[in-house]
Amino acid sequence: MKILPLTLVLTLSIATFGTAQAQSYPAKPVRVIVQFPPGGTPDTYGRVMAAELGQAWNQSVVVENRTGASGNIGTDYVAKSPADGYTLLFAADAPMAISPALFPGKLAYDPIKDFAPIINVAQGGFVLMAHPSVPARNLKELITLVQSQPGKWAYASSGAGGSQHLAFEMIRSMAGKMNMEHIPYKGFGQALVDVLSGHVAMLFGGATASAPIVHSGKLRGIAITSKTRARTLPDLPTVSETLPGFQVLGWYALFAPAATPRDLIRKIHADALAIVKRPDFQARVLKDNLDPVGGTPEDLAAQLKTDIEMWTKLVKVANVKAVQ
Repeated sequence: MKILPLTLVLTLSIATFGTAQAQSYPAKPVRVIVQFPPGGTPDTYGRVMAAELGQAWNQSVVVENRTGASGNIGTDYVAKSPADGYTLLFAADAPMAISPALFPGKLAYDPIKDFAPIINVAQGGFVLMAHPSVPARNLKELITLVQSQPGKWAYASSGAGGSQHLAFEMIRSMAGKMNMEHIPYKGFGQALVDVLSGHVAMLFGGATASAPIVHSGKLRGIAITSKTRARTLPDLPTVSETLPGFQVLGWYALFAPAATPRDLIRKIHADALAIVKRPDFQARVLKDNLDPVGGTPEDLAAQLKTDIEMWTKLVKVANVKAVQ
């Protein structure tokens, strides 16, 4: 009889267990944690993916909104959850890529070390909108206006340190000499109210929420941060048409705790990718002015690393401060 080394036996046993676990997964309800309140794009697509995965698995997949601290509370909760595939994170980019740049070494989680990337579901740009009273019809005119009247103009955001705040800071960094005040709010809805009323001149909004506002004429579309123009706003220029090389994308992606078995990650990824590739799902995403992504876990890991590096550089150059 041939005797196998103990380490080889243990390796084979673990591999066999992981495969068996993936084959029977999910054997009980799965929770998908969303970092933000109901109603926004992260919550909407978190619920869409949960419902679709639930159908694919013939198992209950429940969304839980664990909000607070700009999404960091829900993110940390998943980082510290059991790595068994039954607690997943449907993440927006800000807590994963921007928070590490704003709070280096101070977060309770590490987005690189504490998470296993699964799939990037969708991504899209942000629309810069201005109150109709602002005498600028495009980004070039807006930059000239702000530069000619230092300190007069202000912009709103859905919160200090979020994608919309830093998108504006990137414009200021690239354009130069844009002396204006940043007024952070607790959410896009509150910021939008004050811009619609004319109390604040302008703000960025996600493309999904911004398109109907621009179409209504209540606010003027100035530019979009994606590389290409939005399908439902074809006359809206990109920021890069004025500031070459500019691109800021918000993304929505699925993660698991870092130690989740690779076989489980592969299964969840395969099932989620099948959903993202479906024509009806892609049509829905495109209608919302987002782009379906898909790709591999490695693609998402590379995107996360690139974004953290980009935002870290901007935070240092622009001296951006945020209160956690």
